[in-house]
Amino acid sequence: MFNYYIRFGECVFREEFTKREAYEYFPTGKIFCYIRWDRGDFGTKNWQVSVLRAGDENTIMHSLIGIEPGAEVLLDISGRERVYRFFTAIDQIERLKINCADVAPWYWIQTNSRLNTTLDPLVYTQKKHETWLLEREVQCDKFR
Repeated sequence: MFNYYIRFGECVFREEFTKREAYEYFPTGKIFCYIRWDRGDFGTKNWQVSVLRAGDENTIMHSLIGIEPGAEVLLDISGRERVYRFFTAIDQIERLKINCADVAPWYWIQTNSRLNTTLDPLVYTQKKHETWLLEREVQCDKFR
């Protein structure tokens, strides 16, 4: 049985069907983390983490199980060791009191490449985050 969990990201609307099933709606451009795992008899056996950016009809989106209509994939990793290293990076960011959904998209893309080549993610600093916030502020809507 697969389990799903939104690790970070702020939805604008949540529609619950049962205690275990719900739709969460994210506005275009918002980043969120989707975790999928399979519980086995002796613990978790399949791990998959995706950091996604919600899109619209003009965005090239990928289909993922549990995500409709799809999303832009910034990070997609699987395997226990990679997922643990990803959570270490998340913990480091949260210790800085930074909302992971506000982290620069390039950081997630770079972390994806590093984790999939057995390298550790780079440290995300307050200075990098402030630089990203300034960059985002001056960008034209056309390029977001």
